Amino acid sequence: MNVFSFDLVGDFAMFKKNDANDIIFMTYNFIHKPAILGMIGAIMGYSGYSKSGNGKDPEYYEKLKDLYISIIPNYSKPLSKTIVGFNDSSGLSSTDSYNNANTWQVREQILVGDSKKIKYTIFIKKAGELESCIETNIKNGITKYPLYFGKNEFFAHYENYQTYKGTLISNGIGKIDSLVKIGFGEENKVLINENLNDRDYFDHNEFEIYKIYENLPYDFDENGFYKKDLFILTNKRFDFTKINNMFSVEKNGQCRNVQFI
Repeated sequence: MNVFSFDLVGDFAMFKKNDANDIIFMTYNFIHKPAILGMIGAIMGYSGYSKSGNGKDPEYYEKLKDLYISIIPNYSKPLSKTIVGFNDSSGLSSTDSYNNANTWQVREQILVGDSKKIKYTIFIKKAGELESCIETNIKNGITKYPLYFGKNEFFAHYENYQTYKGTLISNGIGKIDSLVKIGFGEENKVLINENLNDRDYFDHNEFEIYKIYENLPYDFDENGFYKKDLFILTNKRFDFTKINNMFSVEKNGQCRNVQFI
């Protein structure tokens, strides 16, 4: 199986949570699949919600919803967050005519790239003509619309196009480099081998175990709301027999284990 990848890069991000009942808009710690499909739609020039009819899915989702992708955050701990405030005077956020201003004071949490850029490596499994068209645009540095990390103030770009050979993994034990969809409940939960001595496995003195859990969107339901599940980013080792769509992607003798969702 053939696979290609590219890096999404930016300075700031805000992947808004739609279930936070707070006076401050909150962000997810990681980019998620629905956001990535939107960015790929922008690269391809597909239309979004503004041009979709009532009750209809936007063009980008109709075309890309069956795409298999894998997400590797290029950080092993949550990014720094800060709270910013601004006045929204577009008139679209509030119908309150106080002082005839229609201005809404907004506070929101954003992700900050610290000393480095915010970066995610995205793998796409090639299955047909659609993936080939996406690959052609990315290989040639084409994007029809601007890219951004959750808000159109937070511009993003892509770089570092790569191709790989992918091999399905159905058994064994090892580390997974990507976000892993582990599910809720014991019957759906992917097993992490907590009894293994991972420090010996990685063979260096400064190795630190990390496990970051987050309830992330991975699709939309029939009403256009997020479908969510529990994901993990960790350097602990997994039992591969418990994971669907698990692949080893290899280039020039270098391998990475990733889960496609």
